Amino acid sequence: MAEPRDTDRTMTLHQLRTFRAVADQLSFSAAASELNLSQPSVSYQVKELEEVLGVSLLDRLGKRVRLTEAGEILYGYTQRTLNLLDEAALVMGQLRGIERGTLRVGASATVGIYVVPLALGAYKRQHPKLAVSLEIGFREQLESRLRGGAIDLAVMSLPFTDPDLEATPFMEDELVMVLPPGHSLASRKGLSLSDFQEESFLMREPGSGTRVAVEQAARSAGVSLQVGMELGSNGAIKHAVEAGLGVAVLSRHAIELERREGGLVVVDVAGLPIRRQWSVIRLRRRRLPGPVQGFIEFLSSGEWPAR
Repeated sequence: MAEPRDTDRTMTLHQLRTFRAVADQLSFSAAASELNLSQPSVSYQVKELEEVLGVSLLDRLGKRVRLTEAGEILYGYTQRTLNLLDEAALVMGQLRGIERGTLRVGASATVGIYVVPLALGAYKRQHPKLAVSLEIGFREQLESRLRGGAIDLAVMSLPFTDPDLEATPFMEDELVMVLPPGHSLASRKGLSLSDFQEESFLMREPGSGTRVAVEQAARSAGVSLQVGMELGSNGAIKHAVEAGLGVAVLSRHAIELERREGGLVVVDVAGLPIRRQWSVIRLRRRRLPGPVQGFIEFLSSGEWPAR
């Protein structure tokens, strides 16, 4: 049995990695080839480790070796130690990527204007050197840009049908009926969508997530809605409702300020609110960089101000 040569010395990572290679290969020459070292260097590192520990780790059997009992025990500790160090290096590398990487997000209009900026702002405060971009688009545009690699993630409502895309839901949205103050239906109770058949509905463009959800709800209720105007933004619709040009169904997130200030009235209607899930969408086959994966986890955690 080897005796400790110097009680102040300690084993090194280089010695442990060399010992692991020998233990894996059960051959000094094979370990030397794996590590790109000379065989005498490998033998020296193992001998030094044995002297530091004061135990024999290997039985030399000609060109082959066999682990001693001490060698078997140390091999288990060596595996766990080096695996943990490799894992730590990987995590630190991911953190470097988050700190200095990029995050390109696309979002549909409602969630992209009223929710995603809050989440991006909170995420960037945690990672101030991260370069962040946000673009607003229609569902079809976002899916195309995601497939083409122009954006890393898309945030929009379900459902979608592309099998190459994967969704992670992170927040529920509610679509509610909004009227101008003083509207004849604003104080009525027991309303249904059929009470609004003669009203002029202010709608987003065809294909928008909000419009699709409203039209589906109307079909389910057997009601035909009269589209008075098509407007390209929630802001334009809100101003038009306030001006008395019609009624609208909008996200509760989009009208909270106007509701508090009395510019818009939310009324209870049977079948409303329409509940939908906002999700972060990624390509299944694409490996996500650290900043992108980190943002998905951050969104899903709910540890950011939603309003």
